[in-house]
Amino acid sequence: MQTRQLGKTDLQLPIVSFGASSLGQEFRPVQLDEALRSVHVALEHGMNLIDTSPFYGRGMSEVLLGLALRDVPRESYLLCTKLGRYDLDHFDFSARRVKESVDVSLHRLGTDHLDIALCHDIEFVPMQQIVDETLPALKEVQKQGKVRYIGFSGYPQKIFKFIIDQIDVDCVLSYNQYTLQNTRFMDETVPYLQSKGVGVMNAGPFSARLLTDAPLPDWLK
Repeated sequence: MQTRQLGKTDLQLPIVSFGASSLGQEFRPVQLDEALRSVHVALEHGMNLIDTSPFYGRGMSEVLLGLALRDVPRESYLLCTKLGRYDLDHFDFSARRVKESVDVSLHRLGTDHLDIALCHDIEFVPMQQIVDETLPALKEVQKQGKVRYIGFSGYPQKIFKFIIDQIDVDCVLSYNQYTLQNTRFMDETVPYLQSKGVGVMNAGPFSARLLTDAPLPDWLK
């Protein structure tokens, strides 16, 4: 598997990573043995960055990952999880919840540190809170060694410049905005991020099923 450096970090990420939202049954029901096996198959093929969130399956994705990775050497994979979004309409980006969320994720995943922690879907709340409260709290967690690198994720392109013009982050994740039919992320935002030395991750290359024959999930309609 080819790898690329993530911004200015020391992380070398595979060009294709394992998105674990499916372990939380966000798109279809999954069997436990199928879910656990999928993680091992991904690692066997070099997809050693695993992306999850407490939002995926309302914690189920993280729990199943913890089970799947229990006997896997920690140095053989990278973990990215998120915080701030916990249900379709439940967001909490307070400093208190940042610290609690990281600790809960560490417990579920069975590890003592996260390689990447992202504020999840920040466009659904007043974004100045992310600058003034959420990211500063996450930086404190980072100083404690619980998280190696921090950033945020979201859909609208305007969020990236808004945040990064005000506070430093290590990396960002955009979804459904760099696909076969939509290249806005690359055209409008990636050059700016590169000029700032911010690492870039692209999720949803199939536009959450839009570019497949499968129906869109109800939560995306």
